Amino acid sequence: MKNSLFSFLLVFALATTFSFSLTSCGGNKTEQAEEIGYACPMHPEVKGKKGDTCSKCGMALEKLESEAEHANH
Repeated sequence: MKNSLFSFLLVFALATTFSFSLTSCGGNKTEQAEEIGYACPMHPEVKGKKGDTCSKCGMALEKLESEAEHANH
C-alpha cells in the first residue's frame, strides 16, 4: 500500500513538473519579441510594444524592421 502511494505521488510530481516546463517555454519569447519590436523614430533607445508612445517626445512607436525584411529591400 505504501509503495503504491509513493509511486503515485512520484509519477504525479514528475508529470506536473514536465507539463509546467512545456508550457513555460514558449510564452515569454513571444512577449519579449513583441516588446522590443517597436521603437521611437526620433529616440531609437526608447523601445516598447505596439501602441506605446515615446517617453521623451510622445511620438507613437514604430515597428522595427527585422534583418530578414531589411535584406529583402
